[in-house]
Amino acid sequence: MRNPMSRYVPRTRRAVGSLLKLHDAPWRWKVGLEAGLAIGLPVAVFTLAGEQMWGLQAALGSFTALYGASLGRQDRARLLPFVAVGLVLAAALGVACANSAWLTVAGLGVVGALASTLVLGLRLGPPGPLMFVLVAAVSGHIAAPAELDGAAQPGLRLLGLVAAGAALAYLVVVLPLLVPGRRYPEPLGLRVLLPRLSFDRDTAAVALRVVAAILVASVVARPLGAHRVYWVVLTAVAVLQASPSRQLTGLRAAHRVVGTVLGVGLFELLSLLHPTGLGLVAALMLLQGATEVVVARNYALGLLFITPIALLNATVGHAGNTLVTVEGRVLDTLLGAGIALVLFWGSERLLRLQANKVLAQ
Repeated sequence: MRNPMSRYVPRTRRAVGSLLKLHDAPWRWKVGLEAGLAIGLPVAVFTLAGEQMWGLQAALGSFTALYGASLGRQDRARLLPFVAVGLVLAAALGVACANSAWLTVAGLGVVGALASTLVLGLRLGPPGPLMFVLVAAVSGHIAAPAELDGAAQPGLRLLGLVAAGAALAYLVVVLPLLVPGRRYPEPLGLRVLLPRLSFDRDTAAVALRVVAAILVASVVARPLGAHRVYWVVLTAVAVLQASPSRQLTGLRAAHRVVGTVLGVGLFELLSLLHPTGLGLVAALMLLQGATEVVVARNYALGLLFITPIALLNATVGHAGNTLVTVEGRVLDTLLGAGIALVLFWGSERLLRLQANKVLAQ
């Protein structure tokens, strides 16, 4: 008699194999260098000025440098100001909604809907809508009052810092254009870079799932014991934004969880060094750079380096045992991945039922 569990064996083998395999993609050394410089520059500037926490907040704008990596430098110079403005606006909405838990949920939903529509509809590419949602979520957390588990930092100052970080990231990308004698390919132009919005069925399904994940995760995370609600939200978005495929979504969830657990181990090793000041700047630069170099080849490997960045940001300036934060990161990741998979399977079921209903008419 055939073992009923045998049908799951090939899937498990594929999942394990994907965790160990390096995909046929380039090592993105240039992107890694730019990303490392983009995050390091604002943190270094404010660290030298005696305000490292301000630098960590300004680093939210550094995600500007992650977009358009496959484009020529002149094209990126035209595209990235729109990305920078979008990130600042996402931060502004996060700050504006920070005084109310329900407004925060609504604000993240709006950011997710707009970012998914624009990033997916314009085919902007990696890292997708995630960074806009991240900036809105983290900005809301920083500006929220203490009774809402926020950091109670001034919102206007935060927006100025995010804008400064975005400007420095833009400078990192365009500075080589100022080197005399270098030639670059003919630019594509804005009409090519920012075409009309277009959605096929798969893209629309991904966008709807992302928005649903933001709303559901924001509502259920705290009652389910989340350490930081926005970590749950971001995990759910990261799992769902990449593909309409059931198999790839499941693999991405597995990579997210395994990479996070491995990243916790790397964070614990870094914690033994107690990086502070410019040492912390160097650690963030190396981790961000390494993330961008490897993430296209193995997502779990990218998470190995992303996780310590989040944990360093969450624990810097807080003396004492970091175990609660570390455990919270793992549990929030598991919860976010679970929510993403349930939403994906539920939406697939609804689509199948709808298709059968149409065929029956």
